[in-house]
Parts: sequence; structure tokens; C-alpha cells
Amino acid sequence: MNRGAVTSVSMLLAALAFLSLSCSRGPRPGDVIKVKGKDMVYIPGGTVTLGDSTMGRLVVTLKPYLIDKYEVTNGEYREFAKVFGLPFSVAPAYDDLPVVNIPWETADAFAAWRGCRLPTEAEWEFAARGTDGRRYPWGNPADAEKANGDDGVDIMTVPDGSKDGFSGLAPVGMFPKYASPFGVEDMAGNVWEWVQDWYAPYPQNAVSDYAGPESGEQKVVRGGSYKTNFLNLRTFHRAYRVPGGAADDVGFRCASDYPPREPGALPSNVR
Repeated sequence: MNRGAVTSVSMLLAALAFLSLSCSRGPRPGDVIKVKGKDMVYIPGGTVTLGDSTMGRLVVTLKPYLIDKYEVTNGEYREFAKVFGLPFSVAPAYDDLPVVNIPWETADAFAAWRGCRLPTEAEWEFAARGTDGRRYPWGNPADAEKANGDDGVDIMTVPDGSKDGFSGLAPVGMFPKYASPFGVEDMAGNVWEWVQDWYAPYPQNAVSDYAGPESGEQKVVRGGSYKTNFLNLRTFHRAYRVPGGAADDVGFRCASDYPPREPGALPSNVR
């Protein structure tokens, strides 16, 4: 074999080795992965500390997982409602707004229909906060222009009544510069988000894949909403609601184990 042929073969082998390495390394933190046509963000596993001195702290070890880049919208929920004959009267003109007025049981059913689940409280906080313990998805300073929360501006002096540009719900993805360290958007404000866990004080001992107690009376919601002040928008802030209730500032997003599973059966308690 002549020198030119040897060089060509060597280059080909090097290229194949590079491609093999690239394909085998798996996703990187923050990579967007399409799951059934929806953008989900890859969050690596690791040991993280939840909460703060006021909310309590908990050391949790998580496996890698996926979480929706955006909150579930009216348009996405409309498909689900049509399939299962559920009432849904929101006009298509509002399809890019996050769906609200959905009880926990129905949010859980939607997630299962998509082949996903609701995120655990620990997964939600890690996706919003990252590894550096920040107070807000964008960092530590509170800034009313970086999320759709109640910033206390008098509606009589500002046309839309707020510094963030929205007096009510905002379409998803309107604050891309202020996403979480992993690139997950709208983790502060707009709508509270249902998570998997029943509410209870954090346990004192470190745990793996914490998903709250097995039963309870109220489900955890995270993230704050357009109605709440900035203290409620902190990444570690915990709140809770009765799971059968619904509100015009509570929505949700989906999560999935990694690698994602196939769509599951619809829970019987959908309504």
C-alpha cells in the first residue's frame, strides 16, 4: 500500500473513532432532546442541596432525567382534551399561553399520556437552580424585568401594569435570556407548577431520588406566578395546594426518566 493510501485509511479511521466517541458520550447538561416532538432538557444526575435556612435543607442524589423546556401550553393540552373528550373552552388564539385551571390529577394524567410524569420537587429545583445554589434561575439579584411576577407597579402609571411587560399570563418562552443554568425557561413566575410530591417538611437525612412522602393532603407547587411577589419566585421556595383544586395561575410541565420511556396508560382518575 502506498503512502497516500495509508494516509487516507488513517484519516478515515480517525474520523470513525471521533464519530464513535461523539455518539457514545451521551447528552451533555442542557442539551435539548426531542421527545414525541416536544423539547425536553437533559439534566445530569448528581448530589445537590435543596432549600435554604428558611425552607429547610435536604441533600439529594438524583439520577439523570429530562424536563420540559417550557410549561405545557393551551395548545398542547387541547390535543389531550380532544382525545379524551374533556371540556376545554379556551380559544385557540391563546394556544401559546401556559394551560391553567388544571387539577393535579389531570396534570398527572396528561404527563402519562405523553409518556412522561410530573417532575419531583427535587428535580424541579435542580433544573431551576443548577449547581451553584442561586436564588433565581438567572442568578442571585431579584429583578422584576426578568420574570413574569407581581412587581407591585401601579397599573394606573404603567399601561400594562408591570415592569416585565405582562399584566397577566405571558406566552411561554418570553424570557429566554433569564433561563435556568440548564436552559429551562419560565422557572420563575408566570404560573405555579404542580410537581409529583405530597408536601411535608424535608427529612433530616440525605436521600436518593427524593419524591416526598407516600401520602398527604396537599401537593407541592413551585416557581411562583404572575400574581405573586418575588420572594415566591425564588428557586427554593415551597408552596402547596389541594390536588383536586384548580387556579388561574397554576399550571405544570412534564419530566421523564432518561432515556425516556414509551407513552403510558392513562390513569383512571383523569377529569
